[in-house]
Amino acid sequence: MNAQLRHDDLALPLPPPSNDARRRQLGDLTLEDAAVARFNALLAELAPNAPRVSADQLVTLARWLQAQPPGQAVAILSERLARAEQLRRMLNDGDWDVDADMRERARMLTSYLQQVDDLIPDDQPLVGHLDDALLVELAWPAFRDETLDYHDFCRFRSAERPRGTAAERRLAWETACLAEAALLLQRRDVRARRYAGGQPLPALFRVS
Repeated sequence: MNAQLRHDDLALPLPPPSNDARRRQLGDLTLEDAAVARFNALLAELAPNAPRVSADQLVTLARWLQAQPPGQAVAILSERLARAEQLRRMLNDGDWDVDADMRERARMLTSYLQQVDDLIPDDQPLVGHLDDALLVELAWPAFRDETLDYHDFCRFRSAERPRGTAAERRLAWETACLAEAALLLQRRDVRARRYAGGQPLPALFRVS
């Protein structure tokens, strides 16, 4: 990914619904109602609060993506697919215990991305992975906290190299998190007591 691209440059904005939402032609591909409905059904299972997507919105988003500089368009898609790769690593990491519901939803997401002939077939130039990236983007709030915790655990495991079983290594990370949180609270309390409610400083100089 181009290091000069800002985070804002990698936004994948879902267009607002159109009052005249009849477009469904994406190049030579027609977005069928049944395929769009399956996409939305999967999205609802992954993240119930995510917005539903119409064929018209997908066409609008595809045209927007095609209008971006090629390197930026690829980076926009790649950033979302990299998030999904993080999910795969998390699911396959024996040190990280994912609850059954989260595991199943993550598996459903990664399974969709492995399909070649999905809502937008992967062999479509540039936009072939747009549906994959959009699914990750819209469903990600349901996975964000878990993946942030996992990323922090991986950082801790690499730096501290805790020993023991998987459960013991996870416990070591949780203990370190609690200790760090306690330290932050202590520092905040010290700052509050130092700068608030104290006695005024005595005058060091007096001008006659």
